Amino acid sequence: AVVSTQSGHYGREAISAKSVSSHITISQCDIIVWVIDIRSAKECFCEETFSELTNAKKTVVFVLNKVDLVPKSVAYQWYSVYSKRAPTFVLKSTEIILTECEQIITALKTSLARFGGAKPLLAHLKESSTEAEKKIGVIGGPQVGKSCVISTILKQCGRTKAKKATETKLSETLKLVTVPGLIKMEYKGVLNVLNNIHQYMNHPTEVLTALAHCITKQDAMFHFTLPNYKHPEGLPDALAVRYNLYFQKEPDHEAVGRLVLKQFRDKKLKFYVACEDSDDSVNIPDDQIGDVHRLLFEGDALRLNSSELNIIITKKEKKEKSTDCDSALIPLLKSVT
Repeated sequence: AVVSTQSGHYGREAISAKSVSSHITISQCDIIVWVIDIRSAKECFCEETFSELTNAKKTVVFVLNKVDLVPKSVAYQWYSVYSKRAPTFVLKSTEIILTECEQIITALKTSLARFGGAKPLLAHLKESSTEAEKKIGVIGGPQVGKSCVISTILKQCGRTKAKKATETKLSETLKLVTVPGLIKMEYKGVLNVLNNIHQYMNHPTEVLTALAHCITKQDAMFHFTLPNYKHPEGLPDALAVRYNLYFQKEPDHEAVGRLVLKQFRDKKLKFYVACEDSDDSVNIPDDQIGDVHRLLFEGDALRLNSSELNIIITKKEKKEKSTDCDSALIPLLKSVT
């Protein structure tokens, strides 16, 4: 079992011009949309923030984002967990569309704008604001898709985000705050690797070793199309043979680690953290499933046994530079003296 973790730290520098503190969003808004990355949903939840919302008597709505990156069964599992706390919706949010001058290919813009699950979410938000005017705020941890969720809600309403205004009117009694609120939290698992992937690129071997302990042999063989090997220590060598990655006729573990990290970064390697305490009797409503059904898959995503990764980065000792010529001259010099 993997226990220890090296986590990323998100302090003041994590709050950029595109987001504000979640405390500001909570104080200004009546309805809070909490965005959760469904690939590792347990990491994205903060009990302290949920208590703050409960004490302030705010209406909470959970959005399980990136549902297209996990198998259908995993979406059902995490929905059963979060729906016990508050109304929950599964969503595949749209990517942020670039400006018109940066959009060279029209077909690319069309493909990026595809999303699902926004219709039932918007219907629920409008039902919550039938009597008095209310504000909607979007909060979440780092890199969970907060801005994409805002963009998706606006597109579903046929609205566009104003350049200077921080609010957009969705209906007569509903306004959306277009600046998301960032929850200060430390990821302690695979999301930490994803958000600091540029740092871990310098230590690919250690990351690969940690990931090998977090996935099962069966999932690794199925996903990478590997023959039988000794798990977990034999995974780097098996991947080197599979992708023909060698250096001086030896398996290049650093190249293998970078290959896996690049697949993580580009979303080509789909993964999920299994839910341990799900309720099989709770199902996603038909209106939500109907809106995202085309995006779900039974899947070949890698299952991580734990949301925590034990990544121990060791400093490599520099070997003293010595040539064969020098080593051959040493006994000769001794014989002369």
